[in-house]
Order: sequence, then structure tokens, then C-alpha cells
Amino acid sequence: MNVIRQFVKNTIPAVIPRKLYIVHGDVNQCDSAPDANCGNTHSKPLINIAFTFDDGPHLEITPQLLDVLQKHEQQATFFVIGEKARKYPQLIERIVSEGHELGNHTLTHSEPAQTSTRDFLDEIQQTDQILEQITGRKANLVRPPKGKLNLGKLLGLWRQRRTVVLWDTDPRDYLMSDNSEIISWCQNYQPVSGNFCLMHDNHPYAIEAVRQLSECQHTRIQSLAVSHWLEKKTQHSTRTKQACA
Repeated sequence: MNVIRQFVKNTIPAVIPRKLYIVHGDVNQCDSAPDANCGNTHSKPLINIAFTFDDGPHLEITPQLLDVLQKHEQQATFFVIGEKARKYPQLIERIVSEGHELGNHTLTHSEPAQTSTRDFLDEIQQTDQILEQITGRKANLVRPPKGKLNLGKLLGLWRQRRTVVLWDTDPRDYLMSDNSEIISWCQNYQPVSGNFCLMHDNHPYAIEAVRQLSECQHTRIQSLAVSHWLEKKTQHSTRTKQACA
């Protein structure tokens, strides 16, 4: 079953517009080589990826994570749970005020197999209302719990012109029990431009991951919001050529 899910996950982006379904971003021509004349004055190669965080906000962990992101000038996308957003609106306000992006991760993060299409879409709508009350706008980006969707849920989101956001890089930080595990993962991670990295801000290890990757000795990793990769390719290509001129 996992093999089938992976096949579907990797096949859909080839035939569906990225405004509706995205798993990873395109390789940026300007961040692939250290010697490229792209306005890069650093000796280390620049690789743009996306830090994405699920299951928050968390009263203690999310502020620490935001501190580290701010220190290293990294931009992230937070897929928040509606009930937690309602409980900690000040954290939602801080996420937005510091230049990060919000995504909808349903109201309760209910088990996908036990949640009907109607209930799932209702949770999305309720989370919209909560985020709109806090920030003045809803979050168009949606990440389903555990990345699992059936056809009805997927079509329901697409009817609403939502962007379903999954990932291609997963350190499985939610299974870790010690910082040494995330440090080891970071040391072995070979970043590729456009990676969407899944982490969680209801577990503490994402904090160390951001610190380790931002301070990498061999590669300059820059995290950008998911919406960066949703722009039209023609516009992106034009800016790339101008930057490399």
C-alpha cells in the first residue's frame, strides 16, 4: 500500500497544476553552483528549500522555533491545527508578523481513515474561520493529516481552489527522542534545491534541525515559503535570467 501511495504522490505533480498539488519545488538555476555569477558573494553554494512545520502552534516550542528562524533569517510555512490556533492566537499573529506563511492542517488532526470527506472539509472550513478571525485572511495552502487523502477529499479541496502541499523530505522528527538523532540526520542530509522538508513544531527537534542546517559548513541553505514555488514558471525563469545576467 505504501508503494502505491508513493507512486500516486510522485505521479500527480506531473499531470496536475502546482496551484492544486505540490510536493517539491523546481530547481533554481541560480542556486546550483558556488561559482555561478548570480550575485552570490559567498563561497558556499546556495540551495533554496522549504522548512514546513505541522501540528502547532505549541505554547513552548513554537516561540523557540521562531527565535531560531529569525536569528538565521529563514522563512517557513506553518501548517497549523485550528483548535491550537484558537487556543494560542498570539502565536499565529507572531508567525505572520515575522514573515512566515500559514497553512491549514484541519481543526483537530483527526485520523484520516476515520474521518469522512464531509467532516474533513468541514474541519478545513472551521480552521479557515479561526485563522481569518486572527489574521484577516484564510490559508489557501492545505496539508492533510499524515498526508493522506482519498479521491473525495482531494476533489473537494480542488473545488475550493486549494493548494494541497505534501513533502519530499522527512526526518521523522516526531519519532525522535534525543537531539543527537536530529543532528545525525542533518549531517547526512544531502539537500537538493526545491526540497520540501516536513517537521513538527509540537516536538522540540525541529529547533535543532533549523540551527544545524542554517549553520551548515559546506552548503548555504535558505528556506523560503511554499508560495515561492507556486509562482508561474515563466515569471520565475525571467527573474532567474535577470539575476544571473
